[in-house]
Amino acid sequence: MSKHLFFATQPLIWLVVTIACGLNYPSMTVADDEPARVLIVTGVDYPGHPWRIQAIELRKALQASPQIDVRLAEDIEILGTDLIFDYDVVFLNLKNYDPLKREETARNNLLRFIREGGGLMYFHFTGGAFEDWPEYQQIAGRVWNPAFRGHDPYQEFTVRIIQKEHPIMQGISDFRVTDELYTCLDGQREIEVLAEAKSSVDNQMYPMAFIFTEGKGRGFHTVLGHDAKAFASPELTTLLQNAALWCAKRESLIPAAPSKAGVAANRIEQVVASLPENATLLAYLDCGGTEQLEQGLKIIVADGVKPYQYSDKSLPEGAFASQTSVLFDRQQIDFTIEGLDREKKYQLNVVWWDFDGNGRCQSLIAKSSNQTMVKILRPGTSLPDYLVSGLPPKTVSLPLPLAFVRDGQLVLSVTNEGGPNAVVSELWICELP
Repeated sequence: MSKHLFFATQPLIWLVVTIACGLNYPSMTVADDEPARVLIVTGVDYPGHPWRIQAIELRKALQASPQIDVRLAEDIEILGTDLIFDYDVVFLNLKNYDPLKREETARNNLLRFIREGGGLMYFHFTGGAFEDWPEYQQIAGRVWNPAFRGHDPYQEFTVRIIQKEHPIMQGISDFRVTDELYTCLDGQREIEVLAEAKSSVDNQMYPMAFIFTEGKGRGFHTVLGHDAKAFASPELTTLLQNAALWCAKRESLIPAAPSKAGVAANRIEQVVASLPENATLLAYLDCGGTEQLEQGLKIIVADGVKPYQYSDKSLPEGAFASQTSVLFDRQQIDFTIEGLDREKKYQLNVVWWDFDGNGRCQSLIAKSSNQTMVKILRPGTSLPDYLVSGLPPKTVSLPLPLAFVRDGQLVLSVTNEGGPNAVVSELWICELP
């Protein structure tokens, strides 16, 4: 097989030194444990896209994996040569406005490369390349449609993982990124969406990363990566590394997700580990779920309060499966706490979030058995918005107002002050030293 060395030089060109010549396309059959050979091709883009910065970040991201061998070509004319066939993956980061000098050869090379078993990767605006080439959509999955709205304003948003079991998504949870949320891709060929995001403009979901196969080869396309800020999210680096290995048919080299060894076996153990120093957990309730602890105190839920279970397929980082089950009621949820001692100090902890994005706002009220009451959380607090903003659940911690305890009892009311209903995910009480 021919061997070539590439040198990035100034002005931005590529220089090829042929060590062993020969124009036959080399075989793409390699050992599964060899590093994936990836060629990044860049050098021209939309003027608003800093491709030089992108190239630096891309090379840095891929080189961080010992399983990937990276080369960078800063002239897209390399696509019109047989040199691309020395690589397992060709990573395109470009948007050309003029035809290549060997346009027909470049097109045929890309078609042949993927159909004979190579991997093609597309980054950010590369779906806008080769505008007058109909077959490009077949090997890119989706392409830019200038008739569509381009993207949301440049801002922070949440990328949601919808194919958590796919090898490319190994070790990646929902994440926040500062980027352009593209809404301009079009196409009909079959693709598998791995990650998506919700537009703040039209509230529609759009693919952020997807895959497809073509012939014997594989394709990966992500519209993330407008500038260096996107790489501040480490999940983008992991995404690109895993995708490169998958496109190179090296799934076996994708690192396993970090071990959960040492993590508490259940939520109650997690709660105990989070308590203030020398505090004791006396009662825990997984609202709407099954876990409960009564160790000196008892939490009783009022009649008529209903349980509900949200999907836990896309939990954000820091959330627990127990928090997807909730108790809800249109106006308020009442809990009676029994076994309180007015001579002791207690901390109340309530977990809530606006999982389905309905603008919920809530307050907390403490009542005695004779209905004397005080609002212990005021004004009303907006719940963390998960559906749009991707925010995880919030824990509110407050001292229990023991002046309202009568006969060892206190009634706690979670009251709806905005949105369709009041919701609670978890509630626990600990005794403080």
